[in-house]
Amino acid sequence: MEAVVETRSQQGETSPAIWKNRNFLLLWIAGLCSSFGLAIFMFSQAWYVVEVMNLQASLGLVYIASSVPRVLFMVLGGAVADRFSKNVIMFLSDILRAFVAIALVVWLLLGDVSIWSFVSFALVFGILDAFFWPANGGLLPSLINKQQLTRANSVIQMTSQSSFIVGPMLAGAIIALGSYVLAFSLTAVLLIIASISILLIRIKKKEVTSENQTPSNLLTSIKEGVTYVKQSAFLSSLLLFAVFINLFMVGPLQMGLPLFVKNVIGGNSLDFSYLEGTFAGGMLVGSIIVGVLNVRKKRGLVVIFAVMGSGLFFALFSFTEALWQSLMLIALLGSTFSVINIPIIAAIQSAVKEEMMGRVMSLLSMASLGLVPVSFAITSGVLSIGADITSIMLTGALLIIIFAVIIFMKVPGLRNFD
Repeated sequence: MEAVVETRSQQGETSPAIWKNRNFLLLWIAGLCSSFGLAIFMFSQAWYVVEVMNLQASLGLVYIASSVPRVLFMVLGGAVADRFSKNVIMFLSDILRAFVAIALVVWLLLGDVSIWSFVSFALVFGILDAFFWPANGGLLPSLINKQQLTRANSVIQMTSQSSFIVGPMLAGAIIALGSYVLAFSLTAVLLIIASISILLIRIKKKEVTSENQTPSNLLTSIKEGVTYVKQSAFLSSLLLFAVFINLFMVGPLQMGLPLFVKNVIGGNSLDFSYLEGTFAGGMLVGSIIVGVLNVRKKRGLVVIFAVMGSGLFFALFSFTEALWQSLMLIALLGSTFSVINIPIIAAIQSAVKEEMMGRVMSLLSMASLGLVPVSFAITSGVLSIGADITSIMLTGALLIIIFAVIIFMKVPGLRNFD
């Protein structure tokens, strides 16, 4: 297998395979534990609010509390990651999140947990995420050879997706036994293991001190990125896709899924975990399919049709009333997410100038993250006035389909992009 074969750099130097690289192995272990811990935490938190507290509309407050600080502090997190040790930043983020999970366990044992407790914990998680992810994204290139980055990123991505299949199922099984304390305790243990693994990573001094410094004028750099995207119909269309998908699909899906399980199919925590795990499984299968096909032609058209497909599957999902129907359609929906995301990234890498790459990708990410809390707020507001979750899902799906049709007809630059 390629993963265990040594590779040679362009200079003729032999580089160890990624699994023989101690630092990469530690980072992979940290990512595995962290992803599992967060998957268990998010599932348990959502189901506790919906099932135990019976505060369905208030679930949006928890999601907003975690999303808003992540967006607001992301730029600051990137600047800090450029000036200080990335693995130390990641260690502090994970260990502090572990302490938050421990605090929640203590609160549960004392029996005084309220919706504002979860909002407060989500707020802290969101702030720590804003510092963790920029550091995480910049650490890998300093650990392995440049020629191995694609393989290493693929391994980490597959691990993350797999954790969101198994994690919710594990959490659902634990909760079915009636132990939220055990679920949140497991989160704390996994985050502690992740933080220790990160702390054991050793980076050569020259690799730390040779990192590029952040631009002296961050505002000017951001403006240049905005102007660059605005001048390209292709990039503007991709930006609008990110906006629409996160505004009209991610919020209703993420926030509405536990409500859908409880109110529509009359399920329990295990059914909720099956749906979340199946969605992640669909994403994993979609990633494998795109990787095997290695789509290099008509990538813009692939993205447009995948967006249409996601809207169609989401609309059909809103009509399901049996668990097997919901599982089938949410798996198809998950697969379209990968078919959308991977060609978009490849297309951007092909079309954007190297010196603009970071700003364009950052702008797209910020557009997506920034609208998720807005989507949660809209979903919560509509639920609070008496709308049912199936109507919200169907409306969002139809808006996604209509927007994709408009882009297909009006933006030939994206439709014909290879």
